[in-house]
Amino acid sequence: MELLKIRQDLIIQLKEDFPELVDKFNHFILTQFQSKKNKVVHLTFNRKTESLPKEVVIKIFTNDNADNEYDTLKQLYEQEILVPKIIFYKKPFLILEKIEGINLCDFVNDKLLEVADFDDLDTITKQELLMCIEKLANWFSKLHTNNIIEDKEHSHVKVLNKGDTRLRDFIYNSSDNKMFGLDFEDSYEGHHIDDLAWICCSLLDTNPGIFEQTVPLVKIELINLFLKSYYRINPETHFDFKYFTEKLIENLNTVMNRRGIDMILNKDNFIKEISRDM
Repeated sequence: MELLKIRQDLIIQLKEDFPELVDKFNHFILTQFQSKKNKVVHLTFNRKTESLPKEVVIKIFTNDNADNEYDTLKQLYEQEILVPKIIFYKKPFLILEKIEGINLCDFVNDKLLEVADFDDLDTITKQELLMCIEKLANWFSKLHTNNIIEDKEHSHVKVLNKGDTRLRDFIYNSSDNKMFGLDFEDSYEGHHIDDLAWICCSLLDTNPGIFEQTVPLVKIELINLFLKSYYRINPETHFDFKYFTEKLIENLNTVMNRRGIDMILNKDNFIKEISRDM
């Protein structure tokens, strides 16, 4: 029912901008992506179109973050950071190019099911994971170093943060080793570690993760690899372990609250357990 409503809204509200959406012959197909905050659909035309690519992704905002996402995407695309190209924007619709590849969350976790230790992986799988984590660190390095914000009131350097960052916010194309970032509606200026802590949180809380076992060693190794890669690229950037652990615990508790898990992680005990491998 919701897809039918989205279809009708697209036709009614965008028909003057894109006449090819007028759906007399059912000539486009919609599939809906999982999204907690807004509506996101994949639109595929089954015939040639005048002004739109055959495939696009359309984000339909139900909150007030449309301008923030549009402005951030435009800024990053101009900096040649790998993000989807904006095809069209008119509130509440943001039409983006369709990025080919695999969702990073699935790319990583599908390789780690029933794997206890990184050394248990075969050479090819290990290399694939190393390459994608390295590429992710490179992506964040470019985002942060290209967008440093002068702020004398803070002791740390402020950067543009992606915000509420999850592994699912990235598409990885292993054939050409390219990593694309998605979803910038929550981008903001802050500490660079905010983004890093969210990525480490996403590595820990996605299956296989801390909700399936105590502390998955293979994920700790990937966290180590991600952080080492980021700071190797940015040797002058300071890593604040105290700030990082506070943010990581805060993010994990946020995720548990979202999932309705009635538990709060004890910072001292949890960090003691994972820091042995970090």
